[in-house]
Amino acid sequence: MNDKRVNQYLILPNNGQRKDTKLAVEHSEEQIAEYLSQGYVIVGNDDFNKLIGNGDGEYLIADDGSVYAKPAPTDAELLAAAKPAKIAELKAERDAREVEPITYNGNGYDYDEKARERINAAIIALDVQGADASIDWTTADNADVKVTANDLRMVIAMVANRSNALHVAYRAAKEKVEAASDVAEVEAIKLDV
Repeated sequence: MNDKRVNQYLILPNNGQRKDTKLAVEHSEEQIAEYLSQGYVIVGNDDFNKLIGNGDGEYLIADDGSVYAKPAPTDAELLAAAKPAKIAELKAERDAREVEPITYNGNGYDYDEKARERINAAIIALDVQGADASIDWTTADNADVKVTANDLRMVIAMVANRSNALHVAYRAAKEKVEAASDVAEVEAIKLDV
């Protein structure tokens, strides 16, 4: 134990961050000298606490061991972060809207994964029974309606049209995001269907 180095830390800085940290008290002066020659720096307890988030804000460490407040992000950095976040938001909205209930002949039909399986199974069953066959179908709002295989195919066709419109709108919105020149412009972009 190195009593001279109580509450001191050996830190290897890397682009403002801590790449490696060691307790200086656990190392001899010779070992510390070796670490210092490898680019490590010594910081005290107060600076170390800032680096691990126990300060009043975010802090970085320079290669010379000085600890400084993390500068506010530049407009370019904010824009670079906002664009992929907005694209992910738009994609999630598109995906969620693709499985929303769809209205056909005044009735709402669920179209989540389970509903798609039931619709496809019902189409097969109705096709086997003949062109005029129908079954009772429970709609998204729990009403019972008679449907034919053609009705269910029309539901699928309407969903396909909606899906295409959503994908076209997503691509257009994504292009706007990629072309945006500031964060406010990115935030204002909507999925227009």
